[in-house]
Amino acid sequence: MPALTVIRSGGKGVERIEMRGCWQPVPHLERSNGSDEMNDEELLDQAEDIWRNIGSNFEVNQNPRLSSKLSGVKGMHALLCAGCGTLVGDRDDIISKEFFGRYGKAFLMNTMLNVRICPARNRYLMTGMHCIAEVLCSRCDNVLGWKYLKAMEPSQKYKEGKFIMEYTAVDDESEEHIWNRV
Repeated sequence: MPALTVIRSGGKGVERIEMRGCWQPVPHLERSNGSDEMNDEELLDQAEDIWRNIGSNFEVNQNPRLSSKLSGVKGMHALLCAGCGTLVGDRDDIISKEFFGRYGKAFLMNTMLNVRICPARNRYLMTGMHCIAEVLCSRCDNVLGWKYLKAMEPSQKYKEGKFIMEYTAVDDESEEHIWNRV
């Protein structure tokens, strides 16, 4: 069976085209203790194990239930998805604010939370050829930026494994608190 192509459109035409693999059967979830009842945590753990073993085109960074609770941790400077308010990063993980994305100002990040990483593709950017993968919010599929998988230029190798987060795609919780105090 051929792969399913999903075209998602935004306000200004087509935003992106995704290639999704064929459907795969998912194994039946089994009770570990032999009882008729399963708690939610056990179901979630088994479902996550199955997801990792399927080999999907998407990766999921972190557990959304756990990391969404982190936004309340004292001292964390949360970056939230502008589309749905999901925690997607921490200001302390910003390496540089001197980057530009598709829509202007962007951050180079060490890590991002609650994101899905799309299939890799080669792109010619301002600093040369790179292999990148789009990064989406795991809750609302808002495009947040991309992940550098491989840099072809030796001077750009420091970007490998890092993320670009578009400033327009996130709300900065710490900036809101500053404005509320004024």
